[in-house]
Amino acid sequence: MRKLPKHILKLSWIVPIIFIIVGSIGVILYGRGYRPDLKQNNLKSTGLLSATSDPIGSQVFINGELKTATNNTLNLDPGWYMIKIIKEGYIPWEKKIRIQGEVVANTDPFLFPANPSLSPLTNSGVEQPILSPDGTKIAYIIPVSDNITAKKSGLWVYELVERPLGFNRDPRQLGTTLPEFNFSKSTLSWSPDSMEIMVDNGTYIRLYQTNKTEDFQDVSLSYQTILKDWEDMRLTKEKQKLATYKKELADAVSNSAKILSFSPDETKMLYEATASATLPQVIKPPLIGTNSVQEQRTITPGKLYVYDSHEDKNYWVLDKSELISPKTSPQPTAKSKIITPNLEMPCRPAASAEDNCKQGTANFELANVHWFPTSNHLVLTLEGKIDIMDFDRTNWITVYSGPFVGDFIAPWPNGSRIIIMTNLNSKVSTLPNLYTVNLR
Repeated sequence: MRKLPKHILKLSWIVPIIFIIVGSIGVILYGRGYRPDLKQNNLKSTGLLSATSDPIGSQVFINGELKTATNNTLNLDPGWYMIKIIKEGYIPWEKKIRIQGEVVANTDPFLFPANPSLSPLTNSGVEQPILSPDGTKIAYIIPVSDNITAKKSGLWVYELVERPLGFNRDPRQLGTTLPEFNFSKSTLSWSPDSMEIMVDNGTYIRLYQTNKTEDFQDVSLSYQTILKDWEDMRLTKEKQKLATYKKELADAVSNSAKILSFSPDETKMLYEATASATLPQVIKPPLIGTNSVQEQRTITPGKLYVYDSHEDKNYWVLDKSELISPKTSPQPTAKSKIITPNLEMPCRPAASAEDNCKQGTANFELANVHWFPTSNHLVLTLEGKIDIMDFDRTNWITVYSGPFVGDFIAPWPNGSRIIIMTNLNSKVSTLPNLYTVNLR
């Protein structure tokens, strides 16, 4: 057999290495979004759209054309696209997204049902429901009535925790109505740690522990001190949460705004501007592949904003005097006077000039605003309906339109339901009950 020349033998090991190097470069370029352009005979840079949703298996439309289903990733040329995600039985979600070369843009909407169902949580009639600060418990009163004995009436707590197989925990009775202490029409207040409930019946004030039954303290003489301690505890918790934000941003918000609430994951804050200011840019250079909705870093007194600490972006949410119609958002179309939330600790009317406390009221006439457990949505309690919108004020929708009492709502901790108080059969009972608006 004829031997190959030595110089060819020396080069034979180089060819596989060249193939490996070229192949590796091709894989890297492909992973970064580069695709062959047959028209221009070169490589072009594309971006990636990662489309996920809850529930999964939703249709993904890009500029009106069905492209794929969630959960999937698509390569797109750089530019702006209208992304719409649809699933039968759910309200569509859509947003204008910017695709950048070699950058992954994410969409992960939580779709809400078009026709949610109602299920009762209580059957005996309730008064004064109030959600705990941590969002895991509801305290309420069952008054004495024709159908309820004094033994069953009193102070109750319902824990919003599901057992295995989807069963709920049974409500627990903390206090029983007695001749010397009638719970009906009492005022309830939660401690900031959600472990205690103060009950003021107008004559006496009791303090109950949520993990004990029929165990209370009479705090009629010391309630002012307790309220002050609770307020100090609340402020301390707020400062601890704010301390996780960049100092320049935290200082700007502290000097020019009033914090209303933090999202459940504490990465976003809802606040009302109290003075004109411009929020400093704390992530430099700005992140790429972030939310494409235009932010507003210059804040105006009386307006509500949401700041997203992960992306260092600030969005206008609502205004004191105008309400954005869901059908024509974001153009203002109507003005509406809606319920003012109580954002401070409640206090008992002063018995004397010295015996006084700060009665908490918000500085704006606005719907009750709650964070949804996703930390990406806000829930608005409006007259005769409950609306939900993305925290950047897009995808404003109505999830429930029907009767409910007052302004009480409570999102279930896992986002599967929203609790309301309503009376669906006033001929049978004059008292409302707690119902769930089922979203999953």
